[in-house]
Amino acid sequence: MPQPLVSIIVPIYKVEPYLRRCLDSIVNQTYTNLEIILVDDGSPDNCPQICDEYAAKDKRIVVIHKENGGLSDARNAGLDICKGEYISFVDSDDWVDEKYIEILLDLAIKENADIAVGKHEKTTNNIASQTVLQSEYSSLNSIQAIENLFGKNSLTFTVSWGKIYKRNLWKSLRFPKGKLYEDAYLSHILYDLSKKICFSNNVIYYYFQRPNSIMGMTKDPIHALEPQILLYKYLMKRHPQQTHLMYPKICWDCLWAYKNTSDPQKIFYARYFFNKYPNKPHSILTLILYVSLKFPLFFIILKNITSTFSKIHE
Repeated sequence: MPQPLVSIIVPIYKVEPYLRRCLDSIVNQTYTNLEIILVDDGSPDNCPQICDEYAAKDKRIVVIHKENGGLSDARNAGLDICKGEYISFVDSDDWVDEKYIEILLDLAIKENADIAVGKHEKTTNNIASQTVLQSEYSSLNSIQAIENLFGKNSLTFTVSWGKIYKRNLWKSLRFPKGKLYEDAYLSHILYDLSKKICFSNNVIYYYFQRPNSIMGMTKDPIHALEPQILLYKYLMKRHPQQTHLMYPKICWDCLWAYKNTSDPQKIFYARYFFNKYPNKPHSILTLILYVSLKFPLFFIILKNITSTFSKIHE
C-alpha cells in the first residue's frame, strides 16, 4: 500500500532557543514520507539560518523566507505550496512525539476520517512526561466535534496544531490575516466540512507555554470576542440547537472585555447572549452573572478583589 505524502507546516518567528528542538522532533518521525515546510516569517534572529541548515541536510524540507506577516500569513504561505494528501501544523516553539504523524495518519486512513486529533500536554520546560501509547480513540461526527469546542477539550479541538487534515478541507479555506485567536475563526468550519473526526487518546503533541509567546501575551478576551460572535452567528444559521453551549463563556468574556475597555457595546453583547437562553441553569454562577450584567460595576469590583487576592498569594 503506497504511503501518502504528509505536509507539515511550521510557521517560524523569533523562536531561536526552541527551533532545533521542534525541527528535530519532526525530522525524526517514524513516518518518513513527509514534506516539511518551514516558513520563516521574516524572523530577525538566527531562525532563517537554522532553517537553511536543516534544509541542506534533509531533502524533505522546503524553506520559505518571507516578510513578516504574522502567524496566519505564514501558515497560509505553507498551505499555498504544500503538496501532501494530508496536512498538519506544528508551532515552532512546540515539539511532537516521534510517532505523531504515524498515529494520526494510521487513524485517519483506518477510519477514513477527514480529521484526526491527538491529545497535547502543556509544558513550561523542555521535559515531557513519559506516556504509554494507547490504541483507544473515539469517532465523532461534525456536530459532536463542534460540541467539543465548548467542553473540557476546547483547546484541543480549537487549535489547528496537533491534528492531521485531509487536503481537500483547505481547498477554499485560509487563516484570517492580522487576527489573534486565528484558529477559532476556522475550527468549526473545518469540523462542519468533515464527515468523520477521530480523537486519539494519545498525548503526542507538546505545547510549550513561554511567557513571551503571542498567546502568553494576549490573555485578554477582547481579541477572542470577534471569533466567538462569528461562531454564534454561524451556529444560529447552521446548528441553532448548539448555541446554548456558548452561553456561559461568551457572556463572561464580554464582561471581562468591558472591564478592560469600558466599552458599553460589550455589555450589550453580554446581555443579548444572556437573554437568548430562557432555560438557563439555576445556579450561583447564573445568579452572579445576572447581577454582573445588571450592575457591571459589581463585576469590575469582584474582578479587582479576586485579582488582588491572587497576587497576594503568589
